[in-house]
Amino acid sequence: MRLFPPLKPKLSAALRDVTSKDPRMRAAAAEALGGAPPERADEARAALRPLIDDTVATVRGAAIASLGQLKDVASLGDVVARFEDGDAVVRQVAVLAAGDIGDRGAVAPLKRMLRRDEPELRFQAVAALAQLAPDEAVTPLSKLVDDADPMVREHLADALGSLEDPAAEPALATLVDDEASRVRQAAAIALARTGNAAGAEALIDAIVDPERAFEACWAIGELGVQEAREPLARLATAFFKPLTLKAAAAAALVRLDDPRGLPALRGVLTAFRSDARGYAAQLVGELGLEVLRPELEKLTRNPRGADPAVVAEALAKLDAAPR
Repeated sequence: MRLFPPLKPKLSAALRDVTSKDPRMRAAAAEALGGAPPERADEARAALRPLIDDTVATVRGAAIASLGQLKDVASLGDVVARFEDGDAVVRQVAVLAAGDIGDRGAVAPLKRMLRRDEPELRFQAVAALAQLAPDEAVTPLSKLVDDADPMVREHLADALGSLEDPAAEPALATLVDDEASRVRQAAAIALARTGNAAGAEALIDAIVDPERAFEACWAIGELGVQEAREPLARLATAFFKPLTLKAAAAAALVRLDDPRGLPALRGVLTAFRSDARGYAAQLVGELGLEVLRPELEKLTRNPRGADPAVVAEALAKLDAAPR
């Protein structure tokens, strides 16, 4: 009796273990085969295809996901058939894999998934369709702006934003007034990519959302939302916040011509912790902050965890900046 799941096998073992009597071994093998190198991808695909019909859901799901990774067009029909699998997780994995495979034959089935009763299937179909058919995704996706599930609407805003298509703006304009704050924030960030500041208020709210703060800081700086200066300053100087977020907030303050931005960014460059030092150096170069050149030059002598190549590139940008 196994007390722990098997370790992820190497490729040669995975090719053997796809026929193991132990479903955990088969599932581990199926997962491993998704990472097969190009020269052995055909072997992996052939070994995975029979597992689409495995009696154990975890094995089917692992095999389908790996076939998506390997872009196995030959299995697309069987993967699409698993949209109706008896296991809810396998159905979701199949929808995502159909998008990953990258064949246009999945477009029509994915559009049908947008109308399914199960919100989790609509959720996955949104991303899969946007990935597979960005040229024709806006119209079917826009029909979901009134979806009953707020997670679907939030995911929809992200997907529409990723398309960077002006035709998506009407749908995003609807979502930026959504009753759910997370949906409004996602739509505001998406609109910011097109230079549209209609969601400025939602961007300010997003500063305190750990999952949205990073993007919100970028969008606020991009759009010049002056009303965000105080919440940005609180984030940039907060003691316990992640340094990457503090650096992003500091950069936004710099872009808003707020004098609190420079010392906050300098603080990240010189902090005891090194996890955001390279990112802060990159921001210095992108923003052309000549005043912080001494800090970058110190990092060339003692990187303190920063990537020397990133520091060198930042200095090169300062050198190239007009004076």
